[in-house]
Amino acid sequence: MADKPPEDGYISVVDEEPVFFELLKWDSSQSQKQHEPRSLEKAKSPEKSMPKPKDDSDPFDLSDSAFIDSYRLSKDLARSLCEELKPVMPESTKSIEFSVESKVMATLSFYATGKYQKSIGGRTDPNITQYFVSTAVIQVTEAMNHPTIVKKYIHFPHLRNEREVVKNGFYMKYGIPNVVGCVDCMHVPIARPDDDQKKHFNKSYHSKKVQIISDSNMNITSVDASPGGALSHDAALARHAVRIDLQSLNHARELVWLLGGAHYSQKPYIMVPVPKITKKSPVSPEKYYTNMHAQAHSVVTETIKQLKSRWKCLQATCNKQFDPPTVAMMVVACCVLHNICNSHGLPVVQMTQTEERLEAMKQRVANTPISRKQVEDPSGVQARALLIERLWNERRVTPESCSNTKKRMSKKDRILESHQPHHHPHQMAPPQSLHEDPKRPRLVMNNPYGLGVGVAPGWGHYPQH
Repeated sequence: MADKPPEDGYISVVDEEPVFFELLKWDSSQSQKQHEPRSLEKAKSPEKSMPKPKDDSDPFDLSDSAFIDSYRLSKDLARSLCEELKPVMPESTKSIEFSVESKVMATLSFYATGKYQKSIGGRTDPNITQYFVSTAVIQVTEAMNHPTIVKKYIHFPHLRNEREVVKNGFYMKYGIPNVVGCVDCMHVPIARPDDDQKKHFNKSYHSKKVQIISDSNMNITSVDASPGGALSHDAALARHAVRIDLQSLNHARELVWLLGGAHYSQKPYIMVPVPKITKKSPVSPEKYYTNMHAQAHSVVTETIKQLKSRWKCLQATCNKQFDPPTVAMMVVACCVLHNICNSHGLPVVQMTQTEERLEAMKQRVANTPISRKQVEDPSGVQARALLIERLWNERRVTPESCSNTKKRMSKKDRILESHQPHHHPHQMAPPQSLHEDPKRPRLVMNNPYGLGVGVAPGWGHYPQH
């Protein structure tokens, strides 16, 4: 306890005219010691009193693997990204003590986790606050949507030589000609908008319907995040400039088209699966085309999956505090970062089973059911029929496809094949010898569609039913 103050500075409550200013002059020895370190100069400049970043909180001090796990980019790519964004960063009078690097790293961490992180690599940084991260996310997202940045990393093949490169990529991998991209849509949740609520409500939650077009290497060549969640797949594509370009090219006698899913209707510039074709359908040219179409169209499905697994801010479980324009810019920024990571071969972060199931459920309830009475363009149906005929005439048996068919044999087929020597004892070689060489096509003896005994089926791409 402090000692009794001196008599000359003591003020009694019974004094007739107490001088209150004398009480302010008195202070005990303990209170003097407590206030000695404080100074008026520091109180005048709160920016200077804020603690500076420590050396152990520098994200570039992390190991390479830990850095990629936290920010999804390598250290060299992060530094080059900071240099690219410096000229286009919006001017701000707030948080002037933070550098562009700190804002970019905070934004990358938010994109990767979907949460406001107050630590870097597990070590707390006193400078990182929720207000700072939210401000940094908005500024960096706006900078990454600058036309110079978007056009550099997201580019649809408008020139003929660029289209030929994309066409050759799809044809060499999947055997379908004239494909310039695969298209599909995904839903990204948003905060409940003040205006246009009906436009953004997808019968389950408010979202942005993002249209993604990718090439055969899972690079995003076009992204449109402006449509609301209530818009259909066909409506989103009809309002996009890519549709006009594809129509113009087809009118100029250059066959080009996109591959779309079952939610799209058949047009001359987009090829969709044949309706009412299932796994139990008999082998036919239409089923052959539908199976090849599904293999090729899985590229854009995997692209969207990698995009959401690498940048969790786009998942259905992320924070929904951003308005529609901000979410649209965040989607474009994440697509730019996806192409950067994909072009440099960075590892893909896999979704957990819980995240994958929840994301699939959210996308399924957000999309409208597939209409059984879709109105197809007659010219589009004719173009698809010509493509089906071409693919059926060009079908072939490859060693890889036969080896895959061998792996997919059912137990019943293996039992029947093992009993073949008893029914055909005069064969030159037993059926088991056919499997000793993995590169040799397998001869299917119990195929009802085969051309005869000892003749490989003409549709070896697909499992036997």
